[in-house]
Amino acid sequence: MKLNSDSAAKITFVLLQLGDFVTTLYALETGGGEGNPIVAHFLLLGSLQGLLLAKVLLLAFAVVAVRLKKMSVIRKCNVVYALIVSWNISIIVRLAMQSHAA
Repeated sequence: MKLNSDSAAKITFVLLQLGDFVTTLYALETGGGEGNPIVAHFLLLGSLQGLLLAKVLLLAFAVVAVRLKKMSVIRKCNVVYALIVSWNISIIVRLAMQSHAA
């Protein structure tokens, strides 16, 4: 089965959101902080609840973009979230190195 570019962008979006959710939650649980002030505010509800709220809102935004046939928005979000997930992984590695050095 071959995917068209729009389907690939949608799947990539969902996978990056999952990656962001998992890496952010792990980073928070190991001593990291949230850099996005809006998401940081949501975290007042609790780490899991705040992240879920942020993802639900972002997925709603993505659904609107797809329905309006604004796939360029999804593709740009994919680039941004690929960088965010990479950043989260770098934070996790740094936290792990600090805990092993201590």
